[in-house]
Amino acid sequence: MDDHTRDPTVEAPDGNPSGWRTDGQWEHETLRRAVVHGVRLYNSGEFHESHDCFEDEWYNYGRGSTESKFLHGMVQVAAGAYKHFDFEDDDGMRSLFRTSLQYFRGVPNDFYGVDLLDVRTTVTNALSDPSALHGWQIRLDGEYPTCRPEDIEFAESLEH
Repeated sequence: MDDHTRDPTVEAPDGNPSGWRTDGQWEHETLRRAVVHGVRLYNSGEFHESHDCFEDEWYNYGRGSTESKFLHGMVQVAAGAYKHFDFEDDDGMRSLFRTSLQYFRGVPNDFYGVDLLDVRTTVTNALSDPSALHGWQIRLDGEYPTCRPEDIEFAESLEH
């Protein structure tokens, strides 16, 4: 594991998702941290802040890596939701969602605990029916976590 992706405060997952190593550690702890914060923010309608969490972590990985593709896809999902809900720009949402689906190709369906099959399905459905996003949340470790104060603090600490 690279030192720049270590964070010993990141907790163990429920189950055994992709990214969780057999020695009981995350392959990239900072990626998991970004996922937890990003998903909770997304699920609470804080799409811009969610985007920032995924984007900031995305910069740690080389082009074409599974981590990069996953994070870039999640950046596009959060940005697409932001376009839809905050700007009523469904053409912009569709463009971002199409791109996200391209990035998600080859990424495991349980990457770092995210139910990526559900993300892909919902994003695909929203291309023809944007209301598919209404009430939808991202499942993480089998749950639908929502924003906590530390998620906002984390997003605010990012350099943007």
